Amino acid sequence: MGGGNALWGGFSSFFSIWQICLLQISPFFVAFFVGIYLATIDQKVNPEIRRWMIIPCMATIDQKVNPEIRRWMIIPCIAYGIGFAVLYSLLIASGLNISRPLIHNISNLRVVSGFIILFIGLYILLVNRISFLGKIYLPLLLSTLFLLVGVTFALVYSPCITPMLSDIMGIASQRSTAVEGWYLAFFYGLGTSIALCLTSVVLILLTRRREVVLRNANLIIGVCGAILLILAVMNITGMMRHYKAFVLGLVL
Repeated sequence: MGGGNALWGGFSSFFSIWQICLLQISPFFVAFFVGIYLATIDQKVNPEIRRWMIIPCMATIDQKVNPEIRRWMIIPCIAYGIGFAVLYSLLIASGLNISRPLIHNISNLRVVSGFIILFIGLYILLVNRISFLGKIYLPLLLSTLFLLVGVTFALVYSPCITPMLSDIMGIASQRSTAVEGWYLAFFYGLGTSIALCLTSVVLILLTRRREVVLRNANLIIGVCGAILLILAVMNITGMMRHYKAFVLGLVL
């Protein structure tokens, strides 16, 4: 098994029956992605985007805006993928010395993750309501938010053991092959991240010109922020395990 096979295994699992396990994080990531897009990029980075969406027949604006949208999507998604894949692979590679403290303290780390998600949810809710937050917006801040979400979601997520992941975990649990297992787990997690980001990007591309989205942008932002706050509360209070049990109960 190589990195390419592991990458494909993580990617393809997103579009299979194993997606039921990814419901632990996928709806919340989509809410984060859509909320951040509407709250910051659409309204702040390039004000021309909104006029372009309202008048989609203007080809010259289309050509002008598209590169900015692509650039905005690629860099944050890379940051998310790195954050998720690194923490995910370290938690899988139990044979590594560096992984053991993370695994041993996973409960506390999930509580910390809950607070990070709480602040990100509040940021989405308040960025257009508090002028200070709007003024400090920077592309670097956006990528940092995606990186943090990747790290926190890796801590929150309890993956279902697919046949390929089972093999990777077997390799990663042995001291002699732990580094190889970490390498494979990294690409497996990266494949899952790519699938999740790709799905979210397609959703944005399909809906950003819709009049109903433009009219209800603030409502959608509020709902997305509230969904993240729910995830934060579940992690801080320990209720996330009940949500995971509910999700798994859908197929068992």
